[in-house]
Amino acid sequence: MTIDLTNEEKIGIINSHIKNLSFNSYNIQINIVEEQAKSNPDQNVIASYNSQVNQINAQITALNAQITALTPSNQ
Repeated sequence: MTIDLTNEEKIGIINSHIKNLSFNSYNIQINIVEEQAKSNPDQNVIASYNSQVNQINAQITALNAQITALTPSNQ
């Protein structure tokens, strides 16, 4: 027996993922603030954090596209 999720349920799951990604992004942004507060901040570490934030933003964009595809007006 298979149970199909409704589009609303799928969108709810995607929104949950977006929220988790947003939490992760904010945590990384705080890590950047902490690194910049050091007397000798490591620019490689900051660059890595910025890269991670950019990757999260790309993931959020992809998930928003999925929501758009599941929205009834787009079907």
